[in-house]
Amino acid sequence: MPEIIDKGIAISMLISGIYMTLVGFSIIKLKAKKPEDVEKMKVWHQKFDKFFKIGGITVLTIGIFLLIAPDSDNDNWTISQKDKMKEQILNSSSFLKSINPDTADLVVSCFVDKYTEKFTLKESWEQDKMTQEQIMELTMPIMKECFDLYGIKTNK
Repeated sequence: MPEIIDKGIAISMLISGIYMTLVGFSIIKLKAKKPEDVEKMKVWHQKFDKFFKIGGITVLTIGIFLLIAPDSDNDNWTISQKDKMKEQILNSSSFLKSINPDTADLVVSCFVDKYTEKFTLKESWEQDKMTQEQIMELTMPIMKECFDLYGIKTNK
């Protein structure tokens, strides 16, 4: 849910930045409600056009950046990161390839859910520096729990 809010804020900034920029460069002209206010609008525009140009471009740029840049401080797992992890596990395990594909999918989904609840994204990146044995010590209890959940017997 926070990801949706972040994208909503980014889109709002993008739209606001576009509007401000268009007003600043007089592509969109603000209209006076009364004919006698036309001169006041021209003075107002001369006074604030630089602000709208610079501010609009700045807000637009930030909106674009927020839409395309990954959130590096975020320790929450995204759905696509979980899907990639699931795909990597399914493709790298000969044991999982040898069992029913639906069951393998359930087991791997269970593992990914439990793993991502237990470890943050940052902790996962730190695990990339560990040896294979150290990683197995951390992950095998989770995998065994998922195998047991679905009644799959393993040799260990």
